[in-house]
Amino acid sequence: MTILNVLLMTLAELFGNTHLKWFSSEGRHHNLVLGILAYCLVIFFLIRCLSCSTMMWTCIMWEAMILIGGAITAYFIFGEKPEHWIQWLGFLLALGAVLCINYKPT
Repeated sequence: MTILNVLLMTLAELFGNTHLKWFSSEGRHHNLVLGILAYCLVIFFLIRCLSCSTMMWTCIMWEAMILIGGAITAYFIFGEKPEHWIQWLGFLLALGAVLCINYKPT
């Protein structure tokens, strides 16, 4: 159930970020309202995650999902691309962090 909450929190944040970026460039107030409402959902799902999982796991998974989801959103919706190889390294390190956090020795 926690992974579902992290996924929903990530989707809410991506939705909010997208609308806030549109608000910042176009000035349409409905984008501001949708962005703020999305962040209210982020807080709701964060509280649900923290009530049934550790803070370390929740924060690492959330950051990794938002990094990957944010990069995909920026690329496909806004046409933004990484400008330097070090940014690609950051993506790989984030993925490595997720794998390390979820490692369970037998």
